Amino acid sequence: MELQQILYLAATVVFSVACRTFDNRFLQKLGWLGYLGASYLGGYFLTGSHAAGAFGIALWFMLPWLEIVGRVRQLRFPLKSEVKHRFPPSREIFPDLDALTKETEATGFVEVGDTGWKWSETDHFMRLFYHKEMRTQASIALAQQGEFSFSYVTLTSRTQEGITLTTTNYPFAPTMQFSPQQRVNRFVYAQSMEELVASHQAFLTKRQAVGHLVDLDTEELPAYIEKDMSAQIDHNIHIGVIEPAGEGVFRYSWRGCFYLWFQVVKDMIRV
Repeated sequence: MELQQILYLAATVVFSVACRTFDNRFLQKLGWLGYLGASYLGGYFLTGSHAAGAFGIALWFMLPWLEIVGRVRQLRFPLKSEVKHRFPPSREIFPDLDALTKETEATGFVEVGDTGWKWSETDHFMRLFYHKEMRTQASIALAQQGEFSFSYVTLTSRTQEGITLTTTNYPFAPTMQFSPQQRVNRFVYAQSMEELVASHQAFLTKRQAVGHLVDLDTEELPAYIEKDMSAQIDHNIHIGVIEPAGEGVFRYSWRGCFYLWFQVVKDMIRV
C-alpha cells in the first residue's frame, strides 16, 4: 500500500470518527457511510481488487451473524418473568433517572412506583407513571447487562378491544415480533417527553383509539407488563422465532437467528 493510499484511508477513518461524535443523526449516518468507505478502500488498496473492497464492506454485516450464531443461540431465556417491586439503581448507574422523572411529571403523569425483572443476562429496572386524563401509562426503563446499559421511555395505552398501543424511543430494533394485540410506534429521535407524548397522541388518533381507551388500575400496571411479555413470547413460539429449550426456558430457533440478523442489519442501515 502506497503512502498516498494510507493517507486517503486514514483521512476517511478520521472523518468517520469525527462525524460519529456529533449528536446529529445525519452526521452520524455520514460517519457510518465513512466506515463502509474506509473498509472498501482498505480491501481495494491492499489487493487492487474491487471484489476485496466489497468483501471489506460485507464483513460489517457478517460479524453480527457470527455473534448471533456463536453466542445468542446458545443463551436460554425464561418463558415467564416475574415483574415485581425494585429499588431504583444508584446515581452512578442511572444518573438521568431524577431528571427524566421530573420531565415526565411535568407533562401530567403521576409516579406509581418502581418495578423490574431479570431476563437471562439482562436486568431491567422500570419506573412507572400514570396519566388519568390521557388513560396512558408511562415508564422510564434501564436495561443493564454487565458494563453495558441503556435507558428508554415508553408510553402505553390500552383499548376496550384488548389492543395495546405503545410509543417508545427504545434505541434498537425489537428482538422478537410483537403479538397481534400489540401496536408499536417507534420514535427513536424524540428529544423530550413532550415530543414523545405528542407522537403518542398522534398515534392514537391515527389508530382511531382515542375514544376506546380503558382506564387502568395503577396497582395492576406491573401485571399488565407481565401479561404483555407472556403474550409476545407465546406469539413468537407459535410463529417459530423462538422454541422451547427445556423446562421453563426458550432459545432462538434458526428462523429466529435470521430474524435477529435482519433486525441488526436494519438498525445498521438506519443508524
